[in-house]
Amino acid sequence: MSQKINTNKFLKNVRIGLWRIEVEEGKLPRFYADEVMDELLGITEEITPEERFAFHRRCVHPDDMEMFLEYSDKLTETQTEIVYRYIHPISGEMFVRCAGIRDNSVTSGISIIGTHQDISETIRVEKEKEAERRLAELNNELRQEAERNENYYRDLLDMQSCGVMAYTLPGHRVIHMNAKALQMYGFKSVEEAQQRLGAALRKVYYPQTDTIKHLKKLRNEDDMVDYECVIGKGESNECHALAKTKVVVIPSGERAVITTFLDVSDMITLRKALKQAEEGSRAKSSFLFAMSHDLRTPMNAIIGYTALMEKHWGEKEVTAGYLQKLKEAGNFLMDLIGNILEVARIESGKETLTETAWNLCNLEDTLDLLLDRDIYKKQLTLKKNMELQHPKVYCDVLKIQEITMNLLSNAVKYTPEGGTIHFTIRELPYEREGYALFQTVVEDTGIGISKEYIPHLFEAFSREKSSSESGIIGTGLGLRIVKKFVDLMEGSIVVESEIGEGTRFTVTIPHRIATANEYISEENAKELPEEIKLNNVRILLAEDNMLNAEIAMTLLADANAYVELAPDGEKALSMLKRATDGYYDLIIMDIQMPHMNGYEATKNIRGLPDGRCRIPIIAMTANAFEEDRKRAIESGMNGYVTKPIKIEELISTIKKILKS
Repeated sequence: MSQKINTNKFLKNVRIGLWRIEVEEGKLPRFYADEVMDELLGITEEITPEERFAFHRRCVHPDDMEMFLEYSDKLTETQTEIVYRYIHPISGEMFVRCAGIRDNSVTSGISIIGTHQDISETIRVEKEKEAERRLAELNNELRQEAERNENYYRDLLDMQSCGVMAYTLPGHRVIHMNAKALQMYGFKSVEEAQQRLGAALRKVYYPQTDTIKHLKKLRNEDDMVDYECVIGKGESNECHALAKTKVVVIPSGERAVITTFLDVSDMITLRKALKQAEEGSRAKSSFLFAMSHDLRTPMNAIIGYTALMEKHWGEKEVTAGYLQKLKEAGNFLMDLIGNILEVARIESGKETLTETAWNLCNLEDTLDLLLDRDIYKKQLTLKKNMELQHPKVYCDVLKIQEITMNLLSNAVKYTPEGGTIHFTIRELPYEREGYALFQTVVEDTGIGISKEYIPHLFEAFSREKSSSESGIIGTGLGLRIVKKFVDLMEGSIVVESEIGEGTRFTVTIPHRIATANEYISEENAKELPEEIKLNNVRILLAEDNMLNAEIAMTLLADANAYVELAPDGEKALSMLKRATDGYYDLIIMDIQMPHMNGYEATKNIRGLPDGRCRIPIIAMTANAFEEDRKRAIESGMNGYVTKPIKIEELISTIKKILKS
C-alpha cells in the first residue's frame, strides 16, 4: 500500500483528510494518511505508519479518550463516526469530525478507512455553552445513527438465506446469530442460543471424518475450515449445510469463531430423489427385460407342444405326454404371473396381513402334499424336526406357507440328486407377553451361493446363474417375496452359504399364541367342501372374450348348470330386462368389457325397479388384487373369483351365494 494517499484541492479546502488504519496480530497498528491528514494531525516530517498511529493517539484530548476508544472498537464491526477534541502540536485544541468503516476486502487482519475533518472554526464561533450542547447533540445523533446502522446490518443479515453465527473462543459467548442461523439450530432467540449453544454444537454431525480434527485446530490456530455438516440430525429441525468457519481477533482482543452456513437440505432431498428415480428406472428396465424373458419361456413351451399335439393327433400315448408338459408349462406360467403380481403388490405397499388361528404343525402336511413328488424324483432325503411348545398361533397362513414353500422349493431345486434337506421349526422365548418367536431353518447340501452374490439374493428377478446356465428353471422372484413377507411380519431372515457347501436360511418371526378356545372357534368356522354340482341352476354369463366364455360355459355345463352368454355388460343388462323375474338364478360378470363394463352393468342392474335388482352377481376377472375384490363388492356384487377359472372355487362361490 502507498504511504501517501492522493488528495485533491477540494478536500484540502474543506480540511478533510483521508486515512487508513491496519491492525494485525503480533504487529504494531499502522496509520496511513494523505497530505491533508498529516497537516491536520500536525505532522511535518516523514514518519512510519507505526509512529503516526502513536502520534495521533498522544494528541487525542484526555477527556475524550474513553469515548474515542469506544468509537474505535465499534469501527471493527460497523460504520460509525464521532466528534472529539484533538490537541494539534501547533494550532492547539481543535474539534474533529471523524468517520470510518471496516474494509472487508482485507482478510489478513483488520483494516479501517475513514475521513478526518477539522470543524474547529464552526465550533468555536458558538458560545461555550452552545458548543457543549451541540457536541452533546452531535454525539447523541451519532449514537442514534449507530443504532440505526446496527439495526440495519442486523436486518440485512437476517434477510440472508445463509446462517451467520459468531461466538468467542474460549468461553462460547455468543456475539451474534442471524435469523437463519437461529432457525437452523432451532433457537427462538440469541438468549436461548447462549444457554443451549454448547449442547447444540455437540449434536452437529459431520459426514467427513476429518472435519472435527480440523475444527479442533482452530482452538490454537487462526485458520479457516470448509466442511459439510448436519445440524439437529434425526430431529424435526434436521438441516444439511455447507459451512465455513474462521477464527478472528475482535477489538476486545478476544478470539472469535465466525461461521456461515448455507442450507442445502432441499438439494440433498432432490439428490436422493434423483438417485431413487435413476435406480427405479434401471430396476424397471431390468424387471421388464426379465419378465419378458421368463414369460416367453413357458409360452414357447405351450405353443410348441400345442403344435406337436396337432401334428400327432390320434397318437394317444404321444399326445398324453405332450398334454402333461402343456399342463406343467401352464402351471409354471400361472406361478410366474402370480409371483409378478405378488411382487408388484408388495412394492406398491398394498400388502397386508390377514391373521387367523392356525396350527404350525400343519406345515408338515403341506410339505408332504406339494414336495413329495419332486423329492422322490431326485431321491432326496428330507429331515423334518418340529420343536414347538405352542404350535397354535395367530398368523397369516397363506404367507407362512408361501415363505416355507419358497425356501423348500429352492432347496429341492438347487440340491443335486441324493442330497439332504433339513427342515426345522423351533420355538424361542420372546419378551412380549402372549407371544413367542418361531425360528424356521431350511438347510440343504446343494450347490451353494457365492459370498459376492448373497447381498443381491433378495432382489427381484435376481439369479446368480440364468436358467440356460444352470439348467434350473426359476424366476428369481421367490426370495424377494419371502423377504418382503418376513419384513411385513416384523421378522428377520439370515442366509449362510458357500459354493459347493450348501445353503442355510434362518427365518425368525414373532407370533401371538392362540388359546385353546380361540383355536377351536376358528376351526369350527371352517366349512367342509360340498359336492361340485349345480343342478338346474340358470346362469347369465357376461364375457367378451369368446375363448374364456367357451371354457367357463363348458365347465359350468359339466356341473349341470344352464348358461346363457352376453358378449358385454350392455347386452347382459338387456337380456336380464327381457327375462321374467326369477328366470336367471345368478349372473357371472366379467369386469373389463366393451360398451359397458362390469361395474357399470352392476350399477344399472341394482337400479332396476323389481326383484331383478337383487339377483346375485359374481365378478369373474383377471384383476387379482385385494383392492379389486373390494371394489367389486362395493359396486354391488356378491362374490369374486379370479381368472384363470378354478372350477372348484367358482362352484363353491356360486353355491355359497345361492345358499345365503
